[in-house]
Amino acid sequence: MRPMRDKVLLAIGAGLLVSLTAFFVNFTNITMDRSLLLRVVIGDVMAGLVTGLVALAIQLRYDGMYYRFAMERAGIVAELNHHVRNAVFPLCLAVQRNGEAEANRLATEAVERINVALRDAMSDAFARNVDYGVTPMPLRKDEAA
Repeated sequence: MRPMRDKVLLAIGAGLLVSLTAFFVNFTNITMDRSLLLRVVIGDVMAGLVTGLVALAIQLRYDGMYYRFAMERAGIVAELNHHVRNAVFPLCLAVQRNGEAEANRLATEAVERINVALRDAMSDAFARNVDYGVTPMPLRKDEAA
């Protein structure tokens, strides 16, 4: 993700590029007097402003989509985390109530492995290495051939 300053500079650069290109094309192709030159320059500057605004709007829209998808992934991973911890907690209580040292050690190691797996799943989800969305429907046998 680019910082906001870079996005604004990119939009300004796009607007300047359009303005200068339009001015160059108009200047080389139209015989101009003073009043026509002023109108052409104003039109070219307005085209550059509109281009800059459109470029900035596209970038901001993309950022909004990115953050929305990131929040959806965070929600999915948080729900997964909640369900796994709810499933493991009674097992840990049962092992602790039994009081065996070896069983307690194994339970602690298992919980640590689960914590590592959940952390890895979160980092993969935020880095877009995996997609926890809808899985595609399998093909029928006659379509696969």
